[in-house]
Amino acid sequence: MNIELQCCALFIMSVVLVMFLCNKKLDLVNRSLFIKAVIVCFFCLIFDILSVVAIYHSVHYDFNDTVTRIICKLYIMILVMQGYMSFNYAATSILPRVKSSRILQAVYMLIFVFGEAAVAILPIDFFMEGRVVYSKGPATGAAYILAGIYTLSTLVISLVCRKLVSLRRFLAVFLWQAIWMLAALIQFIIPGLLLIGFASAFGMVILYIQLENPSEYIDNETGAFNTDALSLCIKDRYRYDRKFAFFTAKINYITDTVDFAMERSTVMRTVKGISELGPEPVFKLSDQMFGVLYDDGDRMHDRMKLLKLRKDAVTDVPAKATYMLIPDSDMLMGPDEFFKFLHTYENEQQEITIADEELLQKMRNQNAIRDMIDQALKEDRLEVFYQPIYNAVRKGFTAAEALVRIRRKDGGYVLPGEFIPVAEENGQIIPLGKRVFEKVCAFLEEGSAQVLGIECIEINVSAAQFDYENPTKFVLEYINKYHVDPNMINIEITETAVNKNRKLLLSNMERLIDKGISFSLDDFGTGQSNLDYFVNLPVRNIKFDYKFTQSYFKNDKVKRILAGMADIMHSMDMKIISEGIETKEQLNAMLDINIEYIQGFLFSKPLPENEFIEFLKKNNRKS
Repeated sequence: MNIELQCCALFIMSVVLVMFLCNKKLDLVNRSLFIKAVIVCFFCLIFDILSVVAIYHSVHYDFNDTVTRIICKLYIMILVMQGYMSFNYAATSILPRVKSSRILQAVYMLIFVFGEAAVAILPIDFFMEGRVVYSKGPATGAAYILAGIYTLSTLVISLVCRKLVSLRRFLAVFLWQAIWMLAALIQFIIPGLLLIGFASAFGMVILYIQLENPSEYIDNETGAFNTDALSLCIKDRYRYDRKFAFFTAKINYITDTVDFAMERSTVMRTVKGISELGPEPVFKLSDQMFGVLYDDGDRMHDRMKLLKLRKDAVTDVPAKATYMLIPDSDMLMGPDEFFKFLHTYENEQQEITIADEELLQKMRNQNAIRDMIDQALKEDRLEVFYQPIYNAVRKGFTAAEALVRIRRKDGGYVLPGEFIPVAEENGQIIPLGKRVFEKVCAFLEEGSAQVLGIECIEINVSAAQFDYENPTKFVLEYINKYHVDPNMINIEITETAVNKNRKLLLSNMERLIDKGISFSLDDFGTGQSNLDYFVNLPVRNIKFDYKFTQSYFKNDKVKRILAGMADIMHSMDMKIISEGIETKEQLNAMLDINIEYIQGFLFSKPLPENEFIEFLKKNNRKS
């Protein structure tokens, strides 16, 4: 009997089924459709073999012809079902979720229902001569037409919508159906080669390997699902409007002395503890962070509370846990916002962070600001304003601080207080800081400010610049590019920069000082200021922060501290800049304690380049 290829295909499908069913699986719509297609293919192969056996025995051993026809008809009906299931799998995973797509799928389902009814009613016969065995008749013809319609439709959908899915999915689905179509044509030309069943099984293997292999989404170390699996799951849930809840648990070690063995043991205990909460899928999001997906928010809260109780009972691990809860997926606008939420709040230090409207709105505002910064950088809408600094010794304006603004498309400006904190959090401060530095150098190249008495411009450099960039490189690059005298540049650093990477900071400072650039310690008095900052740092100036300066006029204790600090700094041959001076009385008070440089609205707000030049023409010439 001519059943060798079908038996091989049946063995292959059995292996695929066993491997698929023995692995942990995600609750995905496509995966559910795939397993249905595999099962239909499996039974199609069984009835293909049974039909050949029945025809053989009818021809050679007087087996009941009616039973043979019933078996043959069941085979071709399952073949039509296989074509429909294949189309449904491909269409569901490829077509966009729009009304027209749903109508198209409904039409094809009706074609399947009426087609199966027609195949069941129409007569069927069979033929065997040597190794050539096949069923024939109107029912068989209708079945092959229907199967051909589904196969061609799947190929067309794959080609038309190829840009809507990944190249990997497109190639897998297209190759699967192309192999089936090619096998059908060969079998039609050479009836003795019964290739259709084998081609179907081979196509399923391609899908399994390329798209539906569960082990591809398992983390080998912990046995939990990986981040690719979570991405698939979340996209699937939003695509098919399936609500869910989600929580994460993160291990936060409270000591740096945890060794690798303890870390691994802690991770495995965490995974085991979370897995024991229920059948819901557990995802490894990072080495120390895990998440669980639930269908119901109430169950998520109950399981999370139980996990927290278990964690609170653990005393042998130097770690605390932080939790992030998303009670209702409808609060978020889709997969992108879901992952943005996880990324935004994954490092929160409070024990429990719950997604609510206030927190989500804060994140959306930050994302809007981030996008605004990206657009401003792309469209060159960053502008540098200059706030004049009064030299009390020289009785004129010899310096200025460079302050960035973002110009809106309507002509207004966004102040740094609105976007600098966001830029510092997400790393945009690095390209932003470089752009500001370049614009200052371009301004100094013109020479107008120097002619009018400006001896240096103060520029802020972020702490992040010292962590991830080589500030020495870009500073010297722009100074050389715009032919700027290094003595015209004074870089302001903050206590944050000092605290984050002191060794790297000092190295970069020394290299730039050797080139003639000077440094100031900015915002002095706002953080944990101590003598170490100006005793051991090679700074030339100390800038008293606005709040520190204003406290001088309101608090006697601060008044004595500030005056004492000024005396100490002067004894070390340092200069002091006081920010936030707004009245003549405040100016006189600063002059009484010999503050050399005064900055504030008393003299001027930050000005764009042209207004700054006009200010210098008016005030420095008068001086």
